[in-house]
Amino acid sequence: MLEVRRAPARSGRLPAACPDESPGEGGAVRLHLKITLWIVAIFLIVGGFSIYALVLFQRSATLQQFEAMAKTLTGTILQSLTTTMINNNPREMKQIIGHIEETPGIHRVRIYSPNGRVWASSRAEEVGVLRPSALLARVLSRREAAAEERPEAGELHVLTPIENRAECRACHAADVPVLGAIGVSLGTGQVAAHLRSTAHLLAGLVGFTFLLALGTLSVLLGRFVLDPLSAMVAAVRELSRGNYRARAAVSTGDELGVLAAAFNDMSARIERSTAALAEEISDLTRRLSTLTVFSKTLTAAADLSSALHEAAAAMREAVHADACVVYGRSEEGLRPMAAAGEPALVAPWGTALTGGLAGRPLSTPGGPGEDQRPIPGVGAALAVPLRTRDQDLGAMVVARAREQPFERTDLMLLQTVANQLAIAIENVRLFEEVREKEHLRRELLSRLISAHEDERFRISRELHDEVSQSLTGLMMRLNAAEEVVPQDLEQARATLAAVRGVAEQTLEEVRKIIFALRPTLLDDLGLIPAVRHYAKNLLEPAGVQVRLSATGFGQRRLPRPVETTVFRVAQEAVTNIARHAQARLATMTLELTDGTVRLTVTDDGVGFDPESTLADPARRRLGIVGMEERVALLGGRLRISSRPGEGTVVQVELPVDVAVPGGV
Repeated sequence: MLEVRRAPARSGRLPAACPDESPGEGGAVRLHLKITLWIVAIFLIVGGFSIYALVLFQRSATLQQFEAMAKTLTGTILQSLTTTMINNNPREMKQIIGHIEETPGIHRVRIYSPNGRVWASSRAEEVGVLRPSALLARVLSRREAAAEERPEAGELHVLTPIENRAECRACHAADVPVLGAIGVSLGTGQVAAHLRSTAHLLAGLVGFTFLLALGTLSVLLGRFVLDPLSAMVAAVRELSRGNYRARAAVSTGDELGVLAAAFNDMSARIERSTAALAEEISDLTRRLSTLTVFSKTLTAAADLSSALHEAAAAMREAVHADACVVYGRSEEGLRPMAAAGEPALVAPWGTALTGGLAGRPLSTPGGPGEDQRPIPGVGAALAVPLRTRDQDLGAMVVARAREQPFERTDLMLLQTVANQLAIAIENVRLFEEVREKEHLRRELLSRLISAHEDERFRISRELHDEVSQSLTGLMMRLNAAEEVVPQDLEQARATLAAVRGVAEQTLEEVRKIIFALRPTLLDDLGLIPAVRHYAKNLLEPAGVQVRLSATGFGQRRLPRPVETTVFRVAQEAVTNIARHAQARLATMTLELTDGTVRLTVTDDGVGFDPESTLADPARRRLGIVGMEERVALLGGRLRISSRPGEGTVVQVELPVDVAVPGGV
């Protein structure tokens, strides 16, 4: 007998792989029903066939006995009628035949002539009637008695030939061997009733035997086969649901017992394998979580040092080590950059060891490393180099005080982290180089722009202080000369007036050059008046209407570098509108909010394609590159939106409180 011992399912077991139903119950019932139905079918077929065969056999035997008895009876009747037939007394023969027919079971007695005509019968109307038959012909030809069953009439018809005896030859020719035949019809009703009773008896006996055998077989089948199978099914279903501690108790020595023992062994193996896999999956999950956390930490770390310390702590925990040290290579050689756990385990030999890795991992004692080296004072160690494609950056070492070698999964994890650290270290180095170069570039650009602005300021001052003053003095002297010239010298006065006009035009051009180089309004009154004055003086004479609005400034002045950059961008935009846009309206807005100044210049001119313009060096004449450089220097953003036929929008955003390199 088998039974299942169940235990509580472990957490984290595999999901069930079969429907949730009572273990073994449905399957055992169905199997029991199937076997029972098959047994019933077999018994019905075999029993029915057996009963049918027995009935047929008994019927055949009974009919044979009945036929033999009928033939004997026919012979006896023939003997009793012989004297009457010799005497040729039909009346007496009719009486004798009638008396014989009164016997129970005898239906008819007829005497036939060789041609098949009825010669004698108890019924006068039958005498002389021709009744030929195949049975009569056979009896006459073979000169032996024969019988024929007539089921539709419920009779057995027996014909016995009448031999031509010596005493008959007085009336019949001696060469006729057979004078005719006597036929007796016997009723078969008693035989049929006997056969039916026999069949009923056999059916009852077979049915009783079948029920007895079926009940016994069902009990034995359930006891020794189905119940153990149900228990096995229950155990298998428990196993499929993840209860790997399910077992089937073995108490028989037959094949089912062997099967149960094999199942128990399989279940135990699965339990051990599942436990090992669960432990391995847990360890891999933990390692994967460590890698994920490490990757996030490496990405979000404020500096490389904190990332290295996080990596050392994570690796020490992931590989179950007592110490983890990260070494970095510098001009002075290898030096510890980060550590976790007990660095004293690694300190005595770490630098010398990592210096001799030669790009290959090392482990002791044994373990997965390509290089094996005994290390005094340590139970187990594993070291991997920190390398990029063409540079050795250091090494990472983990150690255990106990002698428990590291595994290949530890090496794979350590190499993965070491590769990421090497990339991070190299990226930090490259980033520092780029940042230093960017700082130098910004400083040079700042100095260049500052020198540019200083030179403009110097030229503006010189033009204002020298050329402008000289032209002004020239105009004053021309006025004085004009006053002292005699009134009748009209030609001289006209010449002097022309010279004064040229001087006035030259002075106006010089003033425009001075304003373009460094508008005094920008220094004296600020950004908004300077932008308004420049836009109106340049655009309105060209027929372009100017609309300017400013919000958020109040009485506040922006830092000089910010004002200068915004003015230069506005200057370039206005100059491009005057030269290229063919516009009718130019709208300018200045806005100061949340520490950011925004300038937007919009026109309704012909527009252009910014991408093709910037891609073609010959067409980069709109000052876009200069605007971008100035804005980028202060950490701002420049956007130019335009399409042919749809005008142009120039937008600038600059932080107000910005630290400008070089003191621009």
